[in-house]
Amino acid sequence: MVISFMPLAFIGMLITDNEEVAFGVSMFNVFFQLLFTVPLSWVLYRQHLKGHEELYVLKKELGKSNANLDFLRSQINPHFLFNALNTLYGTALHENSERTAQGIQMLGDMMRFMLHENLQHKILLSREIEYMQNYIELQSLRTSVSPNIVIETKIQDVLTDKFIAPMLLIPFVENAFKHGISLKHKSWIKVTLNMVGDKLYFDMYNSTRLKQEQDPEKDKSGVGLVNVRQRLDLLYPEKYELIIRETAEEYFVHLTLQL
Repeated sequence: MVISFMPLAFIGMLITDNEEVAFGVSMFNVFFQLLFTVPLSWVLYRQHLKGHEELYVLKKELGKSNANLDFLRSQINPHFLFNALNTLYGTALHENSERTAQGIQMLGDMMRFMLHENLQHKILLSREIEYMQNYIELQSLRTSVSPNIVIETKIQDVLTDKFIAPMLLIPFVENAFKHGISLKHKSWIKVTLNMVGDKLYFDMYNSTRLKQEQDPEKDKSGVGLVNVRQRLDLLYPEKYELIIRETAEEYFVHLTLQL
């Protein structure tokens, strides 16, 4: 309006040769812009902004659904079930039936968790920790036969009602067991978790082993790690810090998450 006021007045004077009429046209333009153009522009802007917000929400929900679906597919598959059953079978051969029953119970709890609570938007942090501990204990049944394997956990009991998106921590644990444990060589896994206020601090430190050239997963990343990054970006934007360091012999993960 400021820029167009004088040019309109000048054009009006050229056409009408009347200064009052020219400035009257300019004033009319000012009132027209204020009464019609500005409100209309604001309405169109709000609609445009609302459309962008709805599109962002749809993309976020779609991405979250795809991420959850991809992760669920990676978990509930024959490879996971056969590994678990082989673990129980090996335990039955070396130990008594009590430990086997314990393993079966833990496996049942894990499957119920994946089939039911994993589909929820958020779950109690204590349930996520319980699932992770069941997984570690189930894997420990297999690794306990080797004196070269050390598994240490220091997990704080969470007494407050904190909630977290399901299956955010377990991929790091799975990755450690999959790529860091060898029944033939010295290897270790160390897991720590604690809460300070609203912040969760999770550390995973494990050994790594060189993959053979014929290993089909030699050039592939750990189980679900790409998925976890995607879910963290979608569900906890600017509320997390994920640091991953890897050497030829060690793998370290540090996650800080504001719940």
